[in-house]
Amino acid sequence: MSTRLAARADRERQIVAATRLLFDEQGVQEAAIDGVARAVGINKALIYRHVASKEELLVRLFEGRTEKVLAEVAAAASGAGSPRERLSAMARAYVLGVLRNLDSVHVYLREEHSLPPSALQQVHREQKAMRDHFERVIVEGTSRGDFVQGDPKLAALALLGMCTWVHRWYRPRGRLTESAVADDFAERAVRMLSP
Repeated sequence: MSTRLAARADRERQIVAATRLLFDEQGVQEAAIDGVARAVGINKALIYRHVASKEELLVRLFEGRTEKVLAEVAAAASGAGSPRERLSAMARAYVLGVLRNLDSVHVYLREEHSLPPSALQQVHREQKAMRDHFERVIVEGTSRGDFVQGDPKLAALALLGMCTWVHRWYRPRGRLTESAVADDFAERAVRMLSP
């Protein structure tokens, strides 16, 4: 990568990091591009060389993050092992995805409604794909007798809600590591559905 491209990529990372902090502190509606520019130490006009709008900045905060977690959950769902083992691996991957992206998750859950329509549609497709992976493994586990009978879609939503909620209380410098929380939730996910 050329020096110029490397400098541009570094500047874009700085802009996204400053945006994440500003949106987390002030919300998308209250935050201004001026604030991002000041945080990065550049002129507001330079921001517009990288993005066209505040909404585009919001979309940039989440680029690649959901896809990575979704790919990890999909791999666990289609991997080797029993439905119990796969559900455990899926819950663990999902919780780790939330914990490793706490700053973005905070902003996303509060500001999802501010996304442009095309980005919101993409988010909904990714959410459905995530739920479908969980639901498919739950259906398989139920048919094998590994999980209790019930509504698999509701069970998937309950597990995803439980796993997402960690963003509200987890503190990176608290008493529990990311791995400890993910392991605990993976075990709980299986216990919740066990007969």
